[in-house]
Amino acid sequence: MADQRRAGDAGRFGWLGSDMIQDERWIHRFSQEELDELDRALGVFNATGKSVEEMTREDFPLPLFASKAVGHVAELRDGRGFVVLRGLPVAGYSDADSGAIFYGLGLYLGRPLYQNPQGDLLGHVYDRGRKFGAKDVRGSLTNAYLPFHTDSCEIVGLLCLRAAKSGGASSLCSSVAVFREIADKHPEYLEPLRRGYPYILREAAATNSAITTPPVPVYDSIDGVVSCRFIPTQIEAAAQVAGRPLAGLERAAFDEVLKLSASAPFRLDMQLQQGDIQLVNNYTVLHSRTEYEDWPEAERRRHMVRLWLAFDDAWPLQQGFARPLGYRKGAGVDLGIAA
Repeated sequence: MADQRRAGDAGRFGWLGSDMIQDERWIHRFSQEELDELDRALGVFNATGKSVEEMTREDFPLPLFASKAVGHVAELRDGRGFVVLRGLPVAGYSDADSGAIFYGLGLYLGRPLYQNPQGDLLGHVYDRGRKFGAKDVRGSLTNAYLPFHTDSCEIVGLLCLRAAKSGGASSLCSSVAVFREIADKHPEYLEPLRRGYPYILREAAATNSAITTPPVPVYDSIDGVVSCRFIPTQIEAAAQVAGRPLAGLERAAFDEVLKLSASAPFRLDMQLQQGDIQLVNNYTVLHSRTEYEDWPEAERRRHMVRLWLAFDDAWPLQQGFARPLGYRKGAGVDLGIAA
């Protein structure tokens, strides 16, 4: 732990949630000047008559935010690996306009990625009454606790339109800190984590092509940069379909990542407020969500808008490590194995 603390809050070296909770420099509060610029940009975009998916930077001019975005991306790549932008007045906009503003901001942070085979670039996270744990059900469609995981993108953004009645806290953990702890205390787990696990492909869960080959590595490193990809529900589902339950060192290593990421002092819990935008580097930070109770009125229920992005400048990856680039339109998830 000591080397992690000496490394400060650099995401590429790992941080502890117990340190982050004492230091809220990861929160950027929108200034009135920035909010005025966003409102003007929304007016420019709406006048184009385009859909959000057709939006370009020229349709959503943000000269002030563009300069700030450089720092936010640097924080995601070389700093803590996460940022919260606070104070977007979503209550004063329609949900559609709030989504357009979120997407417009995202264009200055990276390249939007498809979130499903239908080609949606904005996702909507709210409880649709689905059962978490089913092979073809995303946790975002439920109100259940979600174990720590990464998404199929490089940067995941969440805009809070409305919070739950209770629960629904967002939790983060440095996957690099977890890696360093495992390397220190259980080096025997590194080989199965580097070798990786087969994944279920949700869109093909009922077919004979439901499982990825070769296995998808959980961890790898190049030039001292540690990268992680870990979606435990898809790993467990693949093992179930294959009739090969995780066992031995594979099971122990898998369980250790889950245990450490969810434990103190590694985890950082935050309750996203209405108008908060959370941005997370999927390579260096795992994320989770607590179970929540919703409001009875449909218009008050918890609703997050999700944006998946790729870095404009390629993240360094070893050959064979998956570069998560969302979905291919009309097809399944793009595993993006680095060549």
